[in-house]
This record gives sequence, C-alpha cells and structure tokens, in this order.
Amino acid sequence: MKRNATPSPSQPPPSDVDDQSPNITEEVDHAMIELNNGNPTEALSLVKDILSRHPNSALAHNTLSYLLDKSLDSTATPDHVKLKNAKSSVNSSRRAVELCPISLSFWYSYVIALVKLAYNDANAGFEAVIQVCDTSLSIENPTVHGEDDIDLIRKNLRLFKLRSMHLIDAKYLGSIKNEIQELQDRKEEVELRAVSARKNFKTQELASPDNKRKLKNVKKVAADVDTVVATRVKAYWNHGMSMEEKKDLLRIEIEDLKLHFAKNNSPAAVAVLMQAVEYVKVAKNWKFWTCCCCSERFFDVELNRKHIKSVHLGTFSDELQSVMPEIEFDSVHDTVESRKWRPVDVVAAKKMMEDLSRNKRGEEGLNESTVFMNQKEWPYCKDSRRDKVINEIRARLRLFLRVRFFVSSHLLVFMDLIMEMLKKRIPEQLLKEHWMNRTLLSACFLHISELNRVFKFLDDLARICGLYGLCSSLAKDKIRGESCVAYHEKIVFNEDFSCVVFDKRMLHGELLVPNDGAAVTSSANAEIVLSDDECKDAIVDWLLKGGTNINIGEQLKQWTNLRETSRSQGKDFFKIYEAEFHRMQNIFEKKILYLRYIKIFQNLDSICVEEDKRREESGHKPLSYESLLSEWERQIKNTNGENFESDIIWYILEENHEDNEIKLEIKKHISEINEKLYKFDGIIRTTTIAMQQTGKKIEAVTAYDYRSIMVPLLKSFILERLDGLAKKDAEEKSKAAAKALLSEPDLDDKKNTTNKGCGDARQGKGKSKEKMKRKDKRKPKELQATGGSKEQQENVEQISFLAEHGGDNPPNPEILGPVITDELGQDKLKLKPEEEKEQRMLEEHLEYQRQIENEAKKERLAELNKAGSSAENMEKKCLRRINFDDFNWKYFYQAQGVKLDEK
Repeated sequence: MKRNATPSPSQPPPSDVDDQSPNITEEVDHAMIELNNGNPTEALSLVKDILSRHPNSALAHNTLSYLLDKSLDSTATPDHVKLKNAKSSVNSSRRAVELCPISLSFWYSYVIALVKLAYNDANAGFEAVIQVCDTSLSIENPTVHGEDDIDLIRKNLRLFKLRSMHLIDAKYLGSIKNEIQELQDRKEEVELRAVSARKNFKTQELASPDNKRKLKNVKKVAADVDTVVATRVKAYWNHGMSMEEKKDLLRIEIEDLKLHFAKNNSPAAVAVLMQAVEYVKVAKNWKFWTCCCCSERFFDVELNRKHIKSVHLGTFSDELQSVMPEIEFDSVHDTVESRKWRPVDVVAAKKMMEDLSRNKRGEEGLNESTVFMNQKEWPYCKDSRRDKVINEIRARLRLFLRVRFFVSSHLLVFMDLIMEMLKKRIPEQLLKEHWMNRTLLSACFLHISELNRVFKFLDDLARICGLYGLCSSLAKDKIRGESCVAYHEKIVFNEDFSCVVFDKRMLHGELLVPNDGAAVTSSANAEIVLSDDECKDAIVDWLLKGGTNINIGEQLKQWTNLRETSRSQGKDFFKIYEAEFHRMQNIFEKKILYLRYIKIFQNLDSICVEEDKRREESGHKPLSYESLLSEWERQIKNTNGENFESDIIWYILEENHEDNEIKLEIKKHISEINEKLYKFDGIIRTTTIAMQQTGKKIEAVTAYDYRSIMVPLLKSFILERLDGLAKKDAEEKSKAAAKALLSEPDLDDKKNTTNKGCGDARQGKGKSKEKMKRKDKRKPKELQATGGSKEQQENVEQISFLAEHGGDNPPNPEILGPVITDELGQDKLKLKPEEEKEQRMLEEHLEYQRQIENEAKKERLAELNKAGSSAENMEKKCLRRINFDDFNWKYFYQAQGVKLDEK
C-alpha cells in the first residue's frame, strides 16, 4: 500500500482549501522522489517548507508523518531522536485526520504512527492503537488516496487491532500481580485503621488538651470519690442485698431508663435507647449493618451484601458469568492429601503396566482393579533430589486447593505438560490404558529436570496471578480473627419489650458470653437457677470498671464517631471492591474474546486434520492447506462478508504457504491463546477470592452492635440505683445508731446512781483483771514446762489473745486456726484461704459500719450543738463514754457468730 499516493480521481478531493491546490500535490510528489533517491533529509526539508506555506494541508501533514516514520527504521538514529520523531509523527498524522476525517488512508497512517510510538515509548502503550482502529473502521463512506484499497486497509486495521490486543494482554499479564498486591496493601492500611478505631472505641479516654488538664486537676478527688462509692456499694452488695434484690437490680424498666436520662438532661441517650428498642422489636437481634455508600440499615448481613452489589456495585451479565472457571477440588483433593507422593522407578512401572495389559489380553480388557493407577504398591525408588521437588509440587497443589484456586484449565495444562514429557519414555496408548493421564501422581514418574519444569509452571501461575501476596493477606486476617473472637455482655428484652434484663449468670461471674447477638429473652435463660452461695461480686467490679461517674455524653459521642469512622473506612474498602470488580469484568471480557479467537484457530486446525485423514486413505488426491483455507475464506465472505475469521485466514496465508508452516502457525496461536486463557482463569480466581475478602471487611467495619452503647447506658443507671440503695441503707442504719446513742446517757445516769459508792470495788476488780492478764500470759509457758499437749497450748494462746483484746469468751479454734509467732516474737493468726476471704468480707463490713458510726456521730454532734449550753456537759460525758473501736469489735463478734452458726 502506497502511503504517498495522490487522491484517487474518482473520489472528491479533501474539503480543505490548501489541498485543493494542484501545486501541493506536485510538491509532495517531488519530496517523495527525493526520498526514493536516497535523500531523506532533503525530502523532509521540502515537506516542512510546504507546511510553512500551507499549514492546513492534510496531505502534507500525512506525508511528514510518513517521512518521520521512515527515520525510525535507521539504526544510525539515536534513541532519543527516534522518540522525538515518533511523537512528531503521531502529531502530524493526528493533524491530517483532523483536517480530513473521512480519509481512510490518513487514518491508517495515524495507526502506524501510534504503533511505532508504542514500540519506542514504554509509557505510550497500544491502547491508543485499538481506539484509533475502532474509530477508522466505523467511518461510513470513507475515501482513499491513489491506489489504496478500502477493503485491504480495513483488513489491515483489524489485524493491527488484534496484534495490539495481544501485546496489551501480554503486558497486562506481566503486571497484574503488582496491581493485585497494590490493592492488598491498601486493604491492609484500611484494615489497621479499622482495628485501631474499634479498639479506641472500647478503651478511649478523654484525651483532648483541655480534658487532660481537667483530668489532672480532678484526678485525686475523683479517685477518693470512687473509693468511697466503691466501698459503700460493694459492702451493700455483699451484706445488704438478697439474691432476689440482686436479680431485680439487673432488670431495668425502659420507662425508668427514659426518665433517668431525661432527668439527667440527655435527650441523645433517650433517642439512642428508643432507636435500639424499635430496631430490636423488628430484628430480634442487637447487631445491624449499614450500607457504606448510602447508610441504609439492615438487620441481616446477606441483605446488606445484596444491596451493595445490586445498587452500588453492579452485577455481571449472564454472558460474563458463563465463563467463570470450574473449581477442581473433590476430584484431586484425595490424591494430593492421601496418596503416596514418592519418586517412581519408570522402567519398573512400564514393565508392570505391560504385564498387567498382557495378562488381560483376550478378555474384556482392563478394569478398575487391574489398571496400574489403582495398584496398591507402585515401584518406588530412592532419589532425594526428585523427592524434594515432588514434595514442593505437592505443597503448591495443597495451597491451590486450600484457597480454591485450582480450576479445570489448570488441571488440563498440568496433565498435558506431564503427558507430553512422559510419553517420550512410555507409549501414550499404554499410559492412557492404565489411566495415567487422569491422575496428578503421574508427576512422580518424571525426571528431575521435568519435575522442575512442572514446578515452574505452578510457581509462575501463582506469581502471575498474585496468589502468594493474597495468601499472606488471608493468613493475617485469620490471625486477627482468632485473636478477636467476639464476646459481649448478655442482655435481652423481655417478651413485651418493656424492660431489658442482664443475664443472671453475670451474678456468679460469667460477665461475657459468645456474641450471638440475640436480643430477646429465651426459655433457656429463664430456667437458670442461682443460689445465694453462687453469687459473686465480680459484677460489682464490672459496674465500677472505668470509674463510678460514667460520662454518658462522651459515650454517645464515641458511638457517633465510631459509626462515622466506620462508614469512612467502609467507603475506602468499597473503592477497592470496585477496582476488583472492574478487574474481574475486564478479565471476563478478555476471556470471551480469546475464546472466540481460539475457536477460529481450532476450526482451521480441524480442516488441516481432516485433510491429513483423507491423505491416509488410498486413492485420495491431496490438497494443500493453503487451497483449503482459501476456499474456506471465500465461503465465509459469500455467507457473512468480511469478518474476523476471514481476516485471520488472510493473515496466515500472507505469511505462510507451505503445509508445515501453516500448521505450525495455527498450533502456535492455539498454544498462545491457551496460555492466556488459563492465566485469565487464575486471575479470575484470585480476584474472586480478593473480592470475597474485601466484602467481608466491608461487612465487618459496617457491622454494629447496639450493646456497645446500651451497656454503658445501663451500667450508669444500675450503678446510680445501686449507690442510691446503699446510701439509703447507710442513712437508715445511721439513724438507728444515732437513736441508740441518744438513749445511752440516760442509761449511764441510772447505772451511776445504782452503783454509787461501789467505786472501790470496781477498782479492786480492775486490779484483779490486770493480774489475770499477767497470769494468762504465763500459762502457755507453764503448760509447756509441765508437758501440756500442743492442742492445749494453742487453745490457751488463743484465750490469751482474746483476753488481751477485751474478749470475754474463748474462741473456737476451728474458726481462728493455730496461732503462730512472727520474727518479732509477736503472736498472729494463721488463716486458711477461705478464712482469709471471710476476714476480708468482715473488714469490708467493719469499714461500712465505721462509716455509719461516723455519720451518726456527726448527726449527734449537730443535735447536741442545737440543744444549747445546758446540754454541753451531757454531750461531753456521752462522747467520753463512747468507744468507737469497741463498737466495731461488737460487729466483728456478731459476724463471727454468724459464721459459727453457718458452719
């Protein structure tokens, strides 16, 4: 095709005024003569001169592009000059088609310029070539110049498009792993942010500069307040509440909650509460999902998934889904996992196959039990090098199966590769007769170099498709999933949703349960029966965790921030999801196109195979492949006109004329297309797995649990109510103590009157007591000296211990246990663990009583101060006679008595 030809006389000249001048055509022809005479520099100078005078000449621009293209063919031209000329050629040809858009000849020149630029500039690519080919082929009633043929130009344009697609896809397959890995890296970044956000929601503290200063200022005061409240609440829980009262505390009326938060001026808390109630009425579950794109809420994760795909992402057409590869699992899993993978002695195996076949000759043939593949023992051999590669092949196959990557096209190529090598040593018919073409274990027959070739096939496939990076990401997700097993407080609504109830098992320490999300009470929960002995105060620690003053406003703010942050992260994941979806769509479309290509080449191959069969028949005159394909091309044109199949036949016959050449050309194209197809299948699988992973991540970050905000709201309510009950109990006991104190002075006056004049006797009695104490201290030593038993000594020591502390009755040694002596020689009790626990409970009780007494003391002082100066002597006398330590020991002895009765 001559690109420098003048416009055909039968076609109208271009509409541009410059090209209507006959002088331009003559000057262009002169420049082309200079080029043909070996003067490219002179020719280039002449065309540039024409353009200086006629800048709108499409013919001159097209000729300049042609001259610049010719300079690229010279090996003497430096690379940087070639690149500059290639870009200039594209600009000139583009200007030509702009000036004359119906000229197919100029469009063809534009395509050639783009092809040469793509070869000289790695950043240019062949995508522009395909786009220009499509544009030029869509022109209706195009014109051509000189001797150019429209049909021939169109044929060349279609072939340029086909070649460009092959080059693009080859480059794409070489870089797709980087694209996959880039998206996996982005996924990991978003995932880490999501994990951090969820963690911060659970442990977030007021961390702003102002809040930090406030925290420093109130830290000590808050700690003191928390300690007082914690002591009061825990003592009341352990000593002041029955089991039924504790259960009632965990049952909260919704109306009470609403009033509580309304009273505390928190309409946002009321709104969240009612939103949760209304949602649970419908969903019967605390969990919900929101669309990361439009914020629509769903109570079922599957509904959310379908919504995202159908409304925001899109779905694949039936045609695209029809080329989804079939996963191979059941057919090969048992072979990979359960059979022996060891090097086989090929010579011995071949003899064994021949013997099996020979023994069955004349019968119906080999059956399932007599084929070599199903023999229990194969002739193995020791070969450490082969054994190592065989195990590496097996490991790759296990990886493929574990992530459902291995598909039918991979299995087919795997087996074809093995059989191609194995049939060089064992006849193909014998291998098929013994089903060796059906089992992966045929790989065990291969030599070391052949095994390396098989391993390279599997390894390259995994690398090209980005499988290794994807598996690494999946492994991280698995570890994160195992370390983040969901547990939550068990709270449910009653049947009419009038109240929310904490699981009764929390009373004996089961604070968290597996997060099933159930939000309505069940009969199983109702059947749980607890005794007082099972009740523990772990739930009080849970209530007090984080302080006694829960900041509801901050909790609500965190809940809102969590949802906003999660939605943002969901959008980030969705962008990745979209990219993976478009990659999948692109691969589907490529696969469909290549399936069309391979069908054409397979059809041409079958024409040649049929001719080979006819040649084997006697009396048949052989026909050349060229004549057969040419005849087929004419039939296609007569039936369907010019189409892609006729273009391929024309292309093959243009380059090849001999039968062997034609056959090899067809086989080469079939092999290349097959290679692309099984790689496309691998990319489809890795993309499918990646999309499943991304979808799960979207679901995870947009999944919420109303318990995350309900639990803090409920805890604040329960703790306030519990503290109120504890205060009320303390006030009642304080009033009772005050009343007892008020009556004590009168009793003392009566005693003084009755005992007047008996002071000397009391003094004598006091002296006697001091003597008794000294005597008691000597008793243990005296007993030891006189041979008293160990048990008697311990009892005496215990009696002495209580005598020194004002005790009137000897203790039970089973309660106090033995008395031991420390390093300083001081006596102290050695308690058992359960006794230590009782002692701690007594101390809490004593602390509780001490608070009551102190409050009573303050109230009594206030009353006496109001009584005036006439009561001052009575007040002093009363206070002098009150020993608060003795008051505490009274309750200590009472508590001991309770324990004695229980035991």
